[in-house]
Amino acid sequence: MILLIVAVVVFVVFFFLFPRPALIALAIFIVAGGGIAAYFYSQQSGRDDMARLVVGKSSTRGCETADKPVFVELSNGSDRAINTVRFRLIAKRPGFSIETYSDYLSSYKIIGPHETYGTCWALNSYRGLQTLPGNPSPGDLDWSVEISSVEFAGDN
Repeated sequence: MILLIVAVVVFVVFFFLFPRPALIALAIFIVAGGGIAAYFYSQQSGRDDMARLVVGKSSTRGCETADKPVFVELSNGSDRAINTVRFRLIAKRPGFSIETYSDYLSSYKIIGPHETYGTCWALNSYRGLQTLPGNPSPGDLDWSVEISSVEFAGDN
């Protein structure tokens, strides 16, 4: 903030001493700043568009062990490999809109372009299904996956 105040003071002084060069420098600064902002915006929107191509789904079918009862499948529809997917695993009672269970999870499995990865996941034991009234089993609930963020290979 102090740097901005000093820059404005320096610009005002130079404007009164050399008005034309000061205005040219200001115009160059504005054009360069706009170009840099446009570049970062296009990079971010491109990443967001590719992240929308990553989808997840879940169910309780296919998991035989009781300690990992929910199967999560992550599909990469983009043209780049994925290093990390952060997501919420959500469960709702059939016919209800309120979440019965949710947990934030991360998959560090590298998923290639147009590939799918699936595995069974454990539920959080501190706020798992055993803490709910009626003690529902994972098969009694409707499961879904909400992707929070995606890190592509090569993005640092």
